Amino acid sequence: NFLNLNEEDASLLDDVIVAGFPLGKSVSSAIKTTKGSITSLAGYGDNYSNFQTDAALNQGNSGGPIINVQGNVVGVAVSVYGKDEGIESFNFGIKSSVLKTFMKSLNIDYDEGKNISKTNKELGSLIVDSTVYLECWMTYAQILKIIDSDVSYKAFFSEFK
Repeated sequence: NFLNLNEEDASLLDDVIVAGFPLGKSVSSAIKTTKGSITSLAGYGDNYSNFQTDAALNQGNSGGPIINVQGNVVGVAVSVYGKDEGIESFNFGIKSSVLKTFMKSLNIDYDEGKNISKTNKELGSLIVDSTVYLECWMTYAQILKIIDSDVSYKAFFSEFK
């Protein structure tokens, strides 16, 4: 199964569900969800390709879907701000319009979802059937070796330079 993209970007105060594997398998290998709402239509630094949600995000949620009550993707979880400073609920997702632009640029077909609300049981089944756990088994030493090889052009490694 797969998730459909929402026709429009989420609106302020829309209810959302974040699905993913926060903290990886250190908690459990079962998918986890959290509910919240859209609290701002801009991300950190007035980034309007993102929105802010009060649904809890943690390490391991990145790349996971943010869906509405119709089960359509309204965003993808990307970042958390301020946890080190004790600030809560500054969590961000990439808007569905940005996802569409990205997918079109790569000639990837996608479907837009219908605006029919689903029950929690239907949403749960959809989330379980369409969200997968990915884990990197690369060690820090391996990452340093790649960085030292001068062929590390991936954005993933930029924080180590």
